[in-house]
Amino acid sequence: MGSTIFEEALEGEIRPDAKRVPQGSGFVLDCLFSAKQAVAAGSYETVVKTAIAFGQDTDTTACVAGGIAGIRDGLNAIPPRWRLQLRGRDQLMMLHDRLLEQRASKP
Repeated sequence: MGSTIFEEALEGEIRPDAKRVPQGSGFVLDCLFSAKQAVAAGSYETVVKTAIAFGQDTDTTACVAGGIAGIRDGLNAIPPRWRLQLRGRDQLMMLHDRLLEQRASKP
């Protein structure tokens, strides 16, 4: 069975050796490629700012890149000035604490 056009696009867009420039677009494959490039930029703050600097669909690209950097670096890597100004911060912290409790209770 041959590969589909979608598999070919994924293979061509996300490969580590892909020779292309991140566009920061909302196109899923470009978003993943752009996020991957942004994550390589360094600290959490630098990752998010790099993703935004690509332009176009900045919220999507920054969300994906920031999510990956957050998993990599942890909550404390997010600048405190950002966390303190976050709308819904109390709800987020409650969910964060519950998640950590559940994780700690699992063998």
